[in-house]
Amino acid sequence: MRRIILFMLLVFCISSLLIAEEILLKEKMKLAKKDINYKVYISPLIIPDVGFGICDSSKTGIFYHEFTFYLHGIYYSFGRGKDYFARFGVKLENRFFLKSDRSGFNFFFILGGERIYYDLPLDPGGSSGYNPEWRVFPDLAIGSGYSWKLKNNNYMRVSADIGLKAVLGNIYVTYVW
Repeated sequence: MRRIILFMLLVFCISSLLIAEEILLKEKMKLAKKDINYKVYISPLIIPDVGFGICDSSKTGIFYHEFTFYLHGIYYSFGRGKDYFARFGVKLENRFFLKSDRSGFNFFFILGGERIYYDLPLDPGGSSGYNPEWRVFPDLAIGSGYSWKLKNNNYMRVSADIGLKAVLGNIYVTYVW
């Protein structure tokens, strides 16, 4: 009789441990789950810019993390075939959130580069030489923003950054789906 009771107690303990471990494993899988989203942004100030990005979301430590690869660019023509301005580039953005639903305040880091073509006579001093060419600029910046969660895991974000880039800083309006 004592062996049966010990055996039943052992089976109960092992099964309760397995059930508890299964719950913990499900929580771990949920936290480790990665989401792929898409982003589009408009930067309307200073030198306007439009970008499209692919975003990978996960949880790292106490922060919820988004890693985004962006392609961005803009082309301006000023009516005459010769005068235009073009800006194209790539950048990587690491964005960190404190809330699990990726809403509220956040901060981010940007690393990238861009090529800008000036085919405009911008020298008011009247120099005789006019040599338009492509120029390469780094895009290293830090910034912060605010994210509003919309329906179906869509987000609207407003953010600003400052750093070493073609323009000192910029403001972005972003839609994430």
